[in-house]
Amino acid sequence: MKIRFNLVLLIIIISLLAACGTTIRHEIRDEETVTGSDWSAKDLKDVSEYMAASIRQSAFVASPQYKAERPRWMLAKDLKNETDEHVNTRTIMEKIRTRLINDGTAVFVDDQAIEDILNQLKLQHSGLYDNKTVAQVGKLVGAKLILRGTISSIRKKSDRKDIIYYNITLQLVNIATAEIIWTDEKEIQRLTSKSMFR
Repeated sequence: MKIRFNLVLLIIIISLLAACGTTIRHEIRDEETVTGSDWSAKDLKDVSEYMAASIRQSAFVASPQYKAERPRWMLAKDLKNETDEHVNTRTIMEKIRTRLINDGTAVFVDDQAIEDILNQLKLQHSGLYDNKTVAQVGKLVGAKLILRGTISSIRKKSDRKDIIYYNITLQLVNIATAEIIWTDEKEIQRLTSKSMFR
């Protein structure tokens, strides 16, 4: 009887230990990334998809002038963050840029590579490299447009509810004239309710 009890107890302990192990899933649905009222991976995906589609369908991008000139774009260093939380705004902008490049809508100048490029040009023209193989100085191309924007939020908290409202606004600005030639905004609203026992 005692052996049987110990065996049952051992099975229960093993089952409990197995249930407490770490589980890793590599594929999760967008909705599962939303765990509260804060910025989520789903928000990042929704905003980048919406903004890239809005730019792609804009009158400016569809114009004969744009198609003929194919002006180069530059990405603002960051989306200005006016929220009360840390949001990696560079990731938002880079996802939009990736979509626009990959679907053929835009050509970008890499604003973050300039220092590396200048250092490499200096090194290549130091006499260490074969002159026939070095990159030529004076061949950098300038951007004509800059994609920039702001993310802001309004948060309302009570004992049981947390309401967040995000507003993401982007503009495409002509560098020569400072004219805004395209703009759009995406709103995200979320209500999180807490149970009485939390």
